[in-house]
Amino acid sequence: MKRLPYPRVMIGLIILFFLLLGIQALLKAPESGATSTERAETTNEVATLDSTFKEDKRVYDKHDGNKLEHVYVTIFDQRTVPENDLTLYDLNESYKQYSNLESGPKLYVHFETGDAKGPDGIQLFDEQEVNATIQLRGRSSRLEPQKSYKIRLQDNAGLWYGQSVLNLNKHADDRTRVRNRLAFAYYEQLDDISSLRTNFVQLHVRDMTNPDKADTFEDYGLYTHVEQLNEEALAARGLNPDGHLYKAENFEFFRYPDKLLPSDDPNYDKKAFESVLKINGSDNHDELLTMLDDLNDLSKPFDQVFDKYFDEDNYLTWLGTNILFGNYDTMSTNYYLYSPLNSEKWYFMPWDFDKALGRDTERTDAMPSWQQGIQRYWGTLLHRRYLKDPENVKSLQAKVTELQEVINPTRTKQLIDGFYPVVSPLVTSEPDLRFLKIEASSYEANYRRLEDITAKYATDFERSLENPMPIFLQYSRDGKQDVFRWDASYDLQNEELTYHFELSTSPDFTTLLKEQANLTTFSYSMPALAPGRYYWRVTVKDESGNTQIPFDYYRDNDRKLYWGVQQIVIPGEAS
Repeated sequence: MKRLPYPRVMIGLIILFFLLLGIQALLKAPESGATSTERAETTNEVATLDSTFKEDKRVYDKHDGNKLEHVYVTIFDQRTVPENDLTLYDLNESYKQYSNLESGPKLYVHFETGDAKGPDGIQLFDEQEVNATIQLRGRSSRLEPQKSYKIRLQDNAGLWYGQSVLNLNKHADDRTRVRNRLAFAYYEQLDDISSLRTNFVQLHVRDMTNPDKADTFEDYGLYTHVEQLNEEALAARGLNPDGHLYKAENFEFFRYPDKLLPSDDPNYDKKAFESVLKINGSDNHDELLTMLDDLNDLSKPFDQVFDKYFDEDNYLTWLGTNILFGNYDTMSTNYYLYSPLNSEKWYFMPWDFDKALGRDTERTDAMPSWQQGIQRYWGTLLHRRYLKDPENVKSLQAKVTELQEVINPTRTKQLIDGFYPVVSPLVTSEPDLRFLKIEASSYEANYRRLEDITAKYATDFERSLENPMPIFLQYSRDGKQDVFRWDASYDLQNEELTYHFELSTSPDFTTLLKEQANLTTFSYSMPALAPGRYYWRVTVKDESGNTQIPFDYYRDNDRKLYWGVQQIVIPGEAS
């Protein structure tokens, strides 16, 4: 039987069909020489960075933070620099006028380095040129008799160890004078987080605005320089210097819609913005505001929001180290948030530890119990949402245990043994001795308390997990009723909580007007109070008997603090 020829024709047609498909695909495919942007547009993909925080630790390889650096500053008078129309004394007193020292006055100076014998090179004072400015720095330290300074180097001064800004901190409240150096020495050894190059500096000042001091350099004693976190510092660490960088001033991760606005908004006020977050990077705030919108939208699953915007290893390392350092000044301030370009992630970067590592044990006033562990972060939205998940608390505990392999008494002793020969002779001699807040004979004993301090905070942290969380108090008058309201507390062990309400005419509650124990609601109402001053508080208690006080506090005219207490003033009727 003769076979028909059409199967051979069909096969040929099929082959021709697939050949045409291949040619069409080649025509649509980007050329091998196409740019990455063109390829991304073709595939509708957007390039993003690796979400892991990676600091290039080689920046610390040649950094010797145990070496005493000598800095010499000549402050010109108005005859040499007309712009210097105030004296160094006036500059030091300017804190009374400028609470924001960044906007305060500055003096033009000549900056140079040297050794204990004097500046480098031959000094021809009449021929020295302006190469830097000096101004006050520090929020709380501005009230100290010994001031802290910021020196900004001009282009003709070059760079000081690759830096154009010197932050010279006196740290008068730090009896050891090494807390910042110790903290940043530890961060140099840790993954998932950054450090800052920190140096001990002896400052020498020739003050030509004072005729009595115009011819010699005066010893200003020991300072700690902490590297300025800016574009230079980011680039030195292999991080994108053009990203978003904010310093927390009073920031609890709320939206702050009246202050945090896009820079192109007609109502944008940079000063108001920087009362919450100081801008150190890009002026485009859209990515920050998007993150805050999502974080404050409680309808969105927190885990998804957190994973999108934060790196858990970086976050837990920041939180864990501040717990081990006992850094009670990090609830809403004293850290940086950084987000590189082409990334949605936000990373925590540390800053300022003069109120850490035992500073609380030196205070004359007692610290509230919620400062001793996890509770101090409960007033911040991000931390509160993260720590409400028991699994996240376990992750934090695991991170603290992991960090203790590096941060421990043995290693602390090794580090502070290296600092001691540098700082001790300066702290216990003029001019620092004149303002030392302890007897010089007890300096070493105070210094050695640093050795075991991180172990103490690790114990405090574990103990704090048993306590309920702090709350905020709120008073209002509703018609003829006074209404006292408070937040619902939270217990990590999920125990039942009760609230103990107290009202008094004295902040120490020696006289009680009203008291109600074992409340399970979050308010207490009573007939309107007569005009006068009153004080109230609410104590939270769990089933195991662990208690907690509110975040609120009252400070009397003698500046005595009453933690967990709120004052209310009922005005009298106008005559």
